[in-house]
Amino acid sequence: MNKSAVSRSPLNPQVSPHVADLIRGAIHAAGKRTSINLSSIDPPSATRHGASNHARITLDVNGVVQQYDVETRLRIKTRAELETIGQWGRMSVIPTLLVVPHLTPALAEECVKRGLQFIDLAGNMHLHAPGQYMLVIGRGSGEAVKRLKHATGRTVTSASASALRMIFALLCEPSLLNRSYREIASAAGIALGTVGPVLEDLRERRLLTGKDERHGRRFLDPETLRDEWVTNYPLRLLSKLNAQRFTAQDSSWWENAEIPAGQAWWGAEIAASRLTRQLRPITQTLYVEPDARQDVTLALAKRHRLRADPSGPIEILDAFWNLGETSRDQDTAPALLVYADLIRTREPRNLEAAALIRENWTL
Repeated sequence: MNKSAVSRSPLNPQVSPHVADLIRGAIHAAGKRTSINLSSIDPPSATRHGASNHARITLDVNGVVQQYDVETRLRIKTRAELETIGQWGRMSVIPTLLVVPHLTPALAEECVKRGLQFIDLAGNMHLHAPGQYMLVIGRGSGEAVKRLKHATGRTVTSASASALRMIFALLCEPSLLNRSYREIASAAGIALGTVGPVLEDLRERRLLTGKDERHGRRFLDPETLRDEWVTNYPLRLLSKLNAQRFTAQDSSWWENAEIPAGQAWWGAEIAASRLTRQLRPITQTLYVEPDARQDVTLALAKRHRLRADPSGPIEILDAFWNLGETSRDQDTAPALLVYADLIRTREPRNLEAAALIRENWTL
């Protein structure tokens, strides 16, 4: 396939530039590094209420027309990430296509085992359309992949637990972007030395502009950051929040529960029910300031007869943000976290509520 085989149509403006570049590059690599004829018929269009790392595209796969829901990632490191993507795919009648800079042989084989189709910039692929089955595994990352990784920054830096805390604080309180490193670190509950590298990482990935607070820092693509945060939260941050689970004798205990203002916030289903007025909570998630956690937990357990249960519907976690008056006046967690909580459950009724919250971001 020559370069002309790849669609030159202008991409839908809803699709972020780095997503469009990655999709183009992976399609081109399929022809350049193999004899397979793969080209795009229609330009990618954004899906899922503007989620910027998702797109829909129609491809010509060796003469067979196939539509895909595209999931893009800058890096896949674990099988759990593939499971998350696969779960999205199982909810759609349109097959999912994973597009990444490079997929290792082990993870590529895992995709094949799960039936997840993929293409990458090295020419690796797993594609099946009516009458077609294509599998290429084991190609190493070439210069195009290395250039993309360099241009998009140090992905490990911006996906660490500390970085996720910081990015969360910045997305929820954008004015923090133009405050001092010390104030940013305090709001995110991270070490001061973490702030600079994360900001530099975001600049290299073309997600942030402005050198310092005097020159006006601002996000260039907050939707991409939100989507990345939602994906990475259950994989890299959630496990560090000291989760405890409980069961209550009365399943409606939460309706009369009193939680201390500025120290505890409802997340997941309870928060969603208050934000959307369209969800009846079955599970209860509560984020509590670490310093107050023991006292708050004991008080709730005593009053509502909570008992420890590793499979219980009640989840208590450490709160990991310090947004001052913005959060102290509320009894629900920030909308981004509520959305992420709902997404990680993979429950259809919660996904519907998540879509409503996404339509009306209040960050």
